[in-house]
Amino acid sequence: MPFTKTDLAIQRTKLANQRTYLAYMRTGFGIATLAGSFKKFWIMGFGVIMIIISSLQYAMINNSLMNKKNPSNYLLDTLPLIYIVLSLGAIYIQFTHPKKK
Repeated sequence: MPFTKTDLAIQRTKLANQRTYLAYMRTGFGIATLAGSFKKFWIMGFGVIMIIISSLQYAMINNSLMNKKNPSNYLLDTLPLIYIVLSLGAIYIQFTHPKKK
């Protein structure tokens, strides 16, 4: 059975989705690990939240692609912007939070 251009495009999109998911997972685990080693558990929570949300995002996009539906969703498209805002907020709090002695 020959593949159509649409089938190949869906496969490329699924692979791109998987690469993005793995990058989010790597970043989330890196944040959680680094924060845990410095005993900053509230930053570690951000890493865990990033892992959970990126897993949901991956599943939703992959499900849409499997059903040959358009995976475009406003919330999914704005998640990277939300990650940036949360990351900058975590950095700001880290540097302005008084250190405990």
